[in-house]
Amino acid sequence: MKPSLFAFLCIVCSISIPVLADQTKQCLEVAVTQIEMNRCAGVEFSAVDFELNRVYKKIQELYNNDSIFLEKLKMSQLGWIKHRDADIELQYPHSEEPGYYGSALSMCVSGYKTKLTMQRVEFLKQWLNGEEEGDVCQGSIMNDRKITELMKK
Repeated sequence: MKPSLFAFLCIVCSISIPVLADQTKQCLEVAVTQIEMNRCAGVEFSAVDFELNRVYKKIQELYNNDSIFLEKLKMSQLGWIKHRDADIELQYPHSEEPGYYGSALSMCVSGYKTKLTMQRVEFLKQWLNGEEEGDVCQGSIMNDRKITELMKK
């Protein structure tokens, strides 16, 4: 008997991303129908989106004393969402036409959103990981030593 989607999502929300990747892979390995594969891809995207929000909030906490940076971060994130959505429309321009891409469209769109979101997570992690001290081009990215100090507080 398969667990309900609600139970599955509850479990997913309490698990780290690497473990979730394994679970998503397992989900796709046992999925038989397109509906199950679509659900697996949607769950995977939800987990990556959750990670994106976690990273974003952590950056806001670390840089809470820099209101200009926080405003630019917000502008960047909103711009990225528009860019991501435009890229998805470019990838699947006929998605509004019923049946054009078949029943796998939902899975494919979720997979593409997952890929783009993972790239964004990696990009934003620069502000959590920091740069080596002395990099004159690091801009708003704090050095790794200062980030480590702030995370201890």
